[in-house]
Amino acid sequence: MRPTNAAGLLAVLPCVVLAACAGADLKPVASLSASNLMMPTGYSETKVSDTQYLVQATGTEATPKARIEKIARARAAQIGVEQKMNFYKVASVQYGVACVKAHEFYKGGQTQAGSRPTVKLDVVYAKEAVDPSYVSTKDSYGVLNGELSSEVVPAEAKAAAEQEARAGCGQAI
Repeated sequence: MRPTNAAGLLAVLPCVVLAACAGADLKPVASLSASNLMMPTGYSETKVSDTQYLVQATGTEATPKARIEKIARARAAQIGVEQKMNFYKVASVQYGVACVKAHEFYKGGQTQAGSRPTVKLDVVYAKEAVDPSYVSTKDSYGVLNGELSSEVVPAEAKAAAEQEARAGCGQAI
């Protein structure tokens, strides 16, 4: 047997990776993670009372509204599990778009204008299901988390989401 040429293999590897990525859609979508100043996509929540939260999710321009709502619902269910509340219901859903203006730097260069689709849920929790509209926090979180983990958003859906978000801010694609 002939030994493999490691240097030759390492030289070819970047070409293979680039070729594989050349046709790939690299526009990211939001995931089930907390948002922060450095990464504004993801979820955040505000506690209104022991049994009520406002849960907000923000996506990238390429994140479809349905996925953003799924992220918010998964976080709502997760809060219920963490707070030992067995059931929850979404009392209201509000869709929106967060618009970001272009910014020019003092010494040159600029950031582009952007738009991020958002959804805000008003969520009510209970130890017992008060009526049929309440769902299990544990079961719901398991299903939604699994769907988000395995979901692949097609390039066409990303493009449509981007167009919709930019239109909501009066921005052209």
